[in-house]
Amino acid sequence: MRTLFVALLLTVAVLRNGLAQDCLGFTFKKGASFEMSTFSAKDKPTGKIQYEVKDVKKEGPSTIIDMMAVFQDDKGNQRPPFNIRYTCTGNELIADMSGMMQAMQTTAMKDAEMKMKANKLVYPGKFSVGQKLSDGQMEVEMVSSGSTMMTMNMVMTNRQVEGQESLTTPAGTFSTYKITSDTSFESRVMGIPIRNSMKTVSYRAENQILDVKAETYNKNGKLMGYTLLTKAQ
Repeated sequence: MRTLFVALLLTVAVLRNGLAQDCLGFTFKKGASFEMSTFSAKDKPTGKIQYEVKDVKKEGPSTIIDMMAVFQDDKGNQRPPFNIRYTCTGNELIADMSGMMQAMQTTAMKDAEMKMKANKLVYPGKFSVGQKLSDGQMEVEMVSSGSTMMTMNMVMTNRQVEGQESLTTPAGTFSTYKITSDTSFESRVMGIPIRNSMKTVSYRAENQILDVKAETYNKNGKLMGYTLLTKAQ
C-alpha cells in the first residue's frame, strides 16, 4: 500500500503531441499516453503506471483533461483503473488528486462513499529557480452506512524550485526544474491514527508538463524509491 501511495503521489501526466486543445503553450490530445516506472532505492523495478488521455474539452476559459491510469506491480498484477482530472486555466495546471484514493481503496471499503473535503495541487505555467509554490492538500473521508470508516489528510508544504538539471530517461533528454517539498499525511481507521512524513524531490520539464523523475525520502533523509518517465507518445 505504501509503495502504491508513493508511486501515485509522484506521478503527473504527460500531455503532448497532436492537434487538440491548447493551454499554457501545450497541446492536449485525446489518446496521448505515457508510462511511469517505479523503482526501489536500490534500482529494483517495483511496478509501472500506464496513463491514457480519455477526453479533452473546454469548460469556459479552462481546458479539462480526463485521464485513466492503471497500476501494475513487478509481478504483472494490475489494480482496477482509476481516473484523474487536470484543469488548465491558462495560468496554472491544477491536479485533482482524488484518483489516488480510488486506487488505494481496499476491498473492505469498496462499498464506502468517498467524501472529498480538500483536493488541490497547483503547478504554475512557468518555473524559475527560487520560486515558491503553493501548498497542496487532500482531505478525504470514507463513509459506510452513515459511519466514518477512515479519514486521510495529506499536505504538501515548503514546495520550492531549487535548481535546474538536464536528465535523460528512456523517453528522452529533458531540461528540468528540481522541485522539493515536504509531505505529511495522517490516516485514521476506526479512530486509530497513523502518521508519516516524507520529502519529495521532483524534476519537471517546463515545456512538457510532466514529472521526468521523482524521488521520495523518509524523515531521516534516506531514499525510499523513485519514479521515472519511461515512455511518452
